[in-house]
Amino acid sequence: MPYGLRGVHDLELKIAELIEERASCPQPPRVGGDLGRFLAELISRRSKPTVAYLGPEKSFTWEAAAAYLPGARLAPLRAISEVFDAVESGAADLGVVPFINSLEGPVGETVDSLATRSLSISVVLELKIVLCFAARGTPKVIYSHPYAIAQARRLVASLGAQIVYTNSTAEAVEVFKSCENCGVIASPRALEGFEAKCGVQDADSFTRFAVVSREAPKAGSYAALIFAVPNVPGALYKALEPIAQAGVNMTLIYSRPTRLSPWDYFFLVELQIRDGLGELVERLRPRTTLLKVVGRYEIVRI
Repeated sequence: MPYGLRGVHDLELKIAELIEERASCPQPPRVGGDLGRFLAELISRRSKPTVAYLGPEKSFTWEAAAAYLPGARLAPLRAISEVFDAVESGAADLGVVPFINSLEGPVGETVDSLATRSLSISVVLELKIVLCFAARGTPKVIYSHPYAIAQARRLVASLGAQIVYTNSTAEAVEVFKSCENCGVIASPRALEGFEAKCGVQDADSFTRFAVVSREAPKAGSYAALIFAVPNVPGALYKALEPIAQAGVNMTLIYSRPTRLSPWDYFFLVELQIRDGLGELVERLRPRTTLLKVVGRYEIVRI
């Protein structure tokens, strides 16, 4: 074997050794792209982490978790807060929760949990959402998750039926199985075996799901920050000024009531930044009353 090829072979062996070592850690990879997907699948199959998710099975969150971590032990829970509880307590290694929808914006309960709990976002998974509608008789009631209803407003308005919200679209299908004169809006996977019309969402829709963990990541192309500012003129402008001065692209800003007092808000921002986050945070800190980095991550389309 020529020397050059022998050196490449030695490098391959070293890389394989390092990958095998990495696969024993349940934390998701910090890199994106095909390499990140490969490592995530290897880690999930070798270390078999327990992943809590907003269930039940065949919910959109289940679909995202199963696609990214196919070998993991998936544990369905009924509420986003329960997913955070499971990871914080150590009952689960990771959690997967809906984070942002391209039509309806951030998920309030997830943002609240990130603001008040100790977990951080490790990876964000992006899934294209296709909604389907199935009916029994003439629907007088439609079952679905609030976000699914909001993404199919034209269909819902045309039916003129009562809306009953469920914890997930998959849970809505379970109710639908035994109801009369009712309808359901859910995913193609959840409605397998039923006659359904798919593509009923108002426009192209994508949902991003946050993979949360106890470990606070220190690298990633994106960072999510939550902060509050004094209730004085110009306070938000002053807080955002260092971001603009640093030439950092802000891909999201969202205000959310703190629930501490009426008309009191905090802000979630997503920044497209690889280096220099620590310095930027220190510039932001004296301009805020609360500042928390809630994630460093890559966005992985699945």
